[in-house]
Amino acid sequence: MAEADTNATATASERCRALTEAGERCSRPAGADGFCFQHDESDQTVSDSQAVENETEETDDAEAEEQQEQEQEQEQQSDDESESRGDTESESESPSASESDTSSEGTTDPSDVDTSDLEEEEIEVQADQSKIEGVLAVRRTVQSTAGELIGRPFDGVSEISPTEDGWRAVVEVIERSSIPDTQDVMGRYEIDLDEDGVVQGYRRLDRYRRGDTKAFE
Repeated sequence: MAEADTNATATASERCRALTEAGERCSRPAGADGFCFQHDESDQTVSDSQAVENETEETDDAEAEEQQEQEQEQEQQSDDESESRGDTESESESPSASESDTSSEGTTDPSDVDTSDLEEEEIEVQADQSKIEGVLAVRRTVQSTAGELIGRPFDGVSEISPTEDGWRAVVEVIERSSIPDTQDVMGRYEIDLDEDGVVQGYRRLDRYRRGDTKAFE
């Protein structure tokens, strides 16, 4: 058995070192120079093929390693860009510390605001509006009822004022017409009304001619 292995090894070592066109080692026996009668040193040998293969493998390995490094760099760059975008979005969405402090300082609790003055002003405005509406209501009542109440043609309202019990209005009526009208005899009457604007009574204050202003000077 050992003898067979030795013969096989010797046979392999005595084969021609040249490669065939198919890229396989020549099966012919080699001479002293290591080549058969059909090959010589100009032909590609087994050792040259191994060197080319090794060089090719090294080149492939280098290219693969370079490609892997490029892919890693691209992934790292992509991750950095994603983190940068995330930080930018977070900064844009989240207010800065100074802005937060400013907004906190500028925010006031509604319960801390003194609204008493505003409430008083609102009450005063409402009261004034109520008085105006009351005066207008009394004026309309007096205009529509004075002529019929006194029995003279109504001429105008000269005064409306509030009282403890309601309202008091002073109206003017024409007691006697004249030509020219500056000679008309006018009568001034005082009419009392309750809080609801209902007439409670009236009385005549005085008489005067329309063109006579001395009586009121």
